[in-house]
Amino acid sequence: METKISTKLFVFALLVITPVFHLTTVPDIALLPRFICWSLTLLLGIFLFVKNKSQTNYLIIPDIAFLLYYFFTAISLLWALNTANAVFEIQKVFAALVTYLFLRVLLLRTEGKIIPFILRCNLILTILIFAVVFWQIITHEHFGRLIFKGFKRVEGFSAQRNLLCSFLYLTFVFNVLAVFYHKNKKWRLVYLIPISIQILIILLFQVRTVYMALFVSGACFLIGFQYITKFFNLKRAIVFLAILFVLTGGVVARLMLVDDDFKVYLEKINITEYSQSKTGKERIEMWKRTAQMTRERALTGVGAGNWATFYPNEDIKIRVEYGKFTFFQRPHNDFVWVFSEIGILGGFVYLALFLSILIPAFLFVRKNKNPDDSLKILVLFVGLLGYIVIANFSFPRERIEHQIWLVLILAMMTYYLRDYFQNKYTLALSKINNSVLLGFLLAGLSFNLVIGYYRYQGEKVMKLVYTNRVSLQDKGQFLEQAQSYFYQSDHVGFPLDWHEGMTANTMSQPKEALQHFVAAYELHPNNFRILNDLAAAYNVVGNYDEAIRHFEAAHKFYPEGAATIYNLTILHYRLKSYSTAMDWAEKLPEDYPRKDELIRELTEKQTQF
Repeated sequence: METKISTKLFVFALLVITPVFHLTTVPDIALLPRFICWSLTLLLGIFLFVKNKSQTNYLIIPDIAFLLYYFFTAISLLWALNTANAVFEIQKVFAALVTYLFLRVLLLRTEGKIIPFILRCNLILTILIFAVVFWQIITHEHFGRLIFKGFKRVEGFSAQRNLLCSFLYLTFVFNVLAVFYHKNKKWRLVYLIPISIQILIILLFQVRTVYMALFVSGACFLIGFQYITKFFNLKRAIVFLAILFVLTGGVVARLMLVDDDFKVYLEKINITEYSQSKTGKERIEMWKRTAQMTRERALTGVGAGNWATFYPNEDIKIRVEYGKFTFFQRPHNDFVWVFSEIGILGGFVYLALFLSILIPAFLFVRKNKNPDDSLKILVLFVGLLGYIVIANFSFPRERIEHQIWLVLILAMMTYYLRDYFQNKYTLALSKINNSVLLGFLLAGLSFNLVIGYYRYQGEKVMKLVYTNRVSLQDKGQFLEQAQSYFYQSDHVGFPLDWHEGMTANTMSQPKEALQHFVAAYELHPNNFRILNDLAAAYNVVGNYDEAIRHFEAAHKFYPEGAATIYNLTILHYRLKSYSTAMDWAEKLPEDYPRKDELIRELTEKQTQF
């Protein structure tokens, strides 16, 4: 069956346009713009399926797992504190589910003839990424010493370097698949060029998570390749190991023996040192705290998109860099993240989505006698393993382009395993008319565009606020217009009411500021900065008991916060609780400007009484 031009246009929009689409009018130039583009592409893609009058009467296990994952994500809206973030997360999962189903149907309907076009789209996207990356490198202010600077500002079409490398890994998987898919040697050589460049970029950009993904997937691929093809006899194995030893030894010697900035690679290449690195220690602590959150709400979770709302818990040390507090938005582990937000049942369903593909793929490769089919499955199998490695240390689940490539891997694997699934792992259903399904999809994707519109309006305003392009007099009105049911907090998790409270403070409107800070606290009760500002607002209006209560809560989050300790000292001083004030004053840092003076005054007051 020849692939229609409309089908190719849909695939091109999904796999090439969506992953590079971005808008500079919002703070995160990639996430929301790609969500809108993704939803619009899927909405237009519905018309590819309208004329298909066939009916579905069975589901395979991955379909069921994906549907259940969406169900548990959607139902968590009932108890989510930040409903705007929950709705956004739910509809991202919905779009991923729709993409998976569309690709599954396309692969089956075209009998796999769409695969070469999918691989070419992946190649085109890879070239586009190369073009942007190389342009960013040569136009960098430190061009010539970028390699020593760590390429931190080179992001391609992604929001940051880590995301660029993890997405390059996913496109790398499909370029490798193309080498095994094409029989023509010229095509194979064509794909070997970007594969080599991708490996070079990934190695140079020092992203330890992707190093681990390459190591795990590469090792598993070699084992599977040998099992399928018996390529390595003793002589070939010795030659391969010798070449690998020489190359590895040469790189390590270069890094160890020459005293220059290249030594930073030693820290990154040695993936066994991850747990002892600053990043590793920080993330292990986050995972422990997240596990505690999960235990406290084991069945329900905290709600989709609400991890940051409930984290951190009391007594956690907040990271401070360059005088600013870092408020984490995710635990940098997708599986821990899912368990904490939608509960243990939803978490196990999410795991089942991967296992329901990996286990049949493993059994297929082990038993199948056709090397060509087995090698294609093997490439996708190890690619999925690499994604899982990345997901254990990063957040590909949040990013649109990563989710599209994940479901592309899943859909391709189910296509190659279609006979295996239909014979062994299906669930019979009553016939479902496609017009009913398409109506449901039309409603859901249209809803995505509504969400996208309101969030875009809100984020556009926040970009103006963050870049100080709104006058102080107009800021409150702009913020009020930006807030909606679908957009309640900015891209770093601060409620818009907090921004309005800060604006009211600046304009000397204490009562209005307090109202906004109370609303912000209700939306995000575990934010140290919000607690401090709310306490200060209570202090200004003379409600000292509430001020003390919230300052003490803020102190539990960040015990080293000198300003909080000072405020508690002064409040107790005003209330003539001199003994308590002295206790707080003694906790101030030794170099705090007024510490000695305060202690003298408090000592005198205690003596008088």
